[in-house]
Amino acid sequence: MRSKTSWRGVWPWVLAGTAALTAAFWSMGSAQGGGSDDDGVPRGAVAFFASGAACPMGWAPATAVQGRVVVAVTDGATVGRTVGSPLTDRENRTHTHAVSGTYQLPARAIAAADGTNRQGAESGDQPFSGTLAAAPSGLPFMQLRACVKQ
Repeated sequence: MRSKTSWRGVWPWVLAGTAALTAAFWSMGSAQGGGSDDDGVPRGAVAFFASGAACPMGWAPATAVQGRVVVAVTDGATVGRTVGSPLTDRENRTHTHAVSGTYQLPARAIAAADGTNRQGAESGDQPFSGTLAAAPSGLPFMQLRACVKQ
């Protein structure tokens, strides 16, 4: 019997890896030599911090990514594009889905039926459409401070 995989303990590692990759990709080609306070992180690198009320010394808030999911791109022309509005503090945004389709009702003989039935019980393809009720995403998340190296 297969056991269910628990992602609870894995998420911090996934987030740490994502933060490291994001910092590496955002900073490619922008490394700058520094003075005595140079910590080896290139200017323009974006990193995520799990503690502290402010970004560390030498870093500033990365306001462009606050409240947003950061995703990697394969086309450099799409870097920096945003979709939708940022999430607020601990927001689990709801969303809806439009649905449509058809279902097939088989023909049925009904004894003593008079006339034709052109209502919902008519045999053949029957279309349907609507919008599902709003529901939260339910995705687990961790809020981190996004900072950019100055």
